[in-house]
Amino acid sequence: MPAKKAEPVAAEKKMPWHEFSVTVETVVRWRDLDSYNHINNSVYLNYFEEGRIAYLYKIAELAGLKPAASHEGAASGQPLKAAFDGFSSTLTKTEVEYKGQGFLHETLVIGIRYTAVRKIFMEAEYGIWVKDDKRLLARGKSVQVAIGGSGKDFKPTRVNEKFIEFAQKLEGDRLIVVR
Repeated sequence: MPAKKAEPVAAEKKMPWHEFSVTVETVVRWRDLDSYNHINNSVYLNYFEEGRIAYLYKIAELAGLKPAASHEGAASGQPLKAAFDGFSSTLTKTEVEYKGQGFLHETLVIGIRYTAVRKIFMEAEYGIWVKDDKRLLARGKSVQVAIGGSGKDFKPTRVNEKFIEFAQKLEGDRLIVVR
């Protein structure tokens, strides 16, 4: 009789970030600090962006793009454009609730999940923790608008159906979809 495999998922569920569908780690850099030697409040928006980029990588992976293809231009949304016929998005609203202070060289875990897709809008939630002691540093929300077109012709458009399909694979039934 074959040995049973241990379930690493059980250990991960003990982590406070387990409810987020995508996580990414980053290390606090000196440039992230303010004059009080803790993370500057504005930097949390950059960390949210890192989370969104990690989500794009995951969507690109689910769409069958190779890592090299999804890596090129990730910050500009290229994985989405390549996978979904020019579909992209732009950030329109962000909220941050600060819960603690982060310091130089701490490893952070950034969690992101999409909570709703409403016609042209995509709503996300974030959490940022210090990995070692699981200390919550910030929570946040954002709204993005789906855009299509090119050059000066960018305009709001409905969220691409393929994106919704892959987001539902990541988020499951908790993703609200209004077409």
